[in-house]
Amino acid sequence: MVTKKNSKGPELTAKEIKQIEAWLLEERKKIQQSILAKKENDMPEVEVGDDIDIASQSLDKEVLFELNSSAHANLDQIESALRRISKGIYGICESCRQPIPKKRILAIPFARYCINCQSSNEKIK
Repeated sequence: MVTKKNSKGPELTAKEIKQIEAWLLEERKKIQQSILAKKENDMPEVEVGDDIDIASQSLDKEVLFELNSSAHANLDQIESALRRISKGIYGICESCRQPIPKKRILAIPFARYCINCQSSNEKIK
C-alpha cells in the first residue's frame, strides 16, 4: 500500500497519485499534440531550389528531428510513469524497491529511482 510511512518520510497518498496521474495524462496529451503540429507545420514540402535552399531545409529537418527526439523521450518517461501507476508500483524505486521520497516525486513525477540509486546510476555511466 502506498500510504504507509517509512524512514524517508510519508509516501504518496492515493489522492496525490490520482493528481499526478491527471497531470501526466495532460502532459502526454500536450506532447502528442505538439509532435503532431510540428510534423504538420514544420515539415515543408520539398521545393526545388539552389544549394543554399536545400541546406536550409536540411538544417530545419535536423532541428525538428532533435526537438521531436526530446519530446519522444519525455513521452516515454510519462508513459512509463503511467504504467507504474496502473500496476500499483508508482513511487517505488526500480533499483532498491524502496519508496521514492514524496518531495522527489512531486518535483519529478516520472522519477524511476530514489536519489541514492539515481546518483549511483549516474556515476556508473
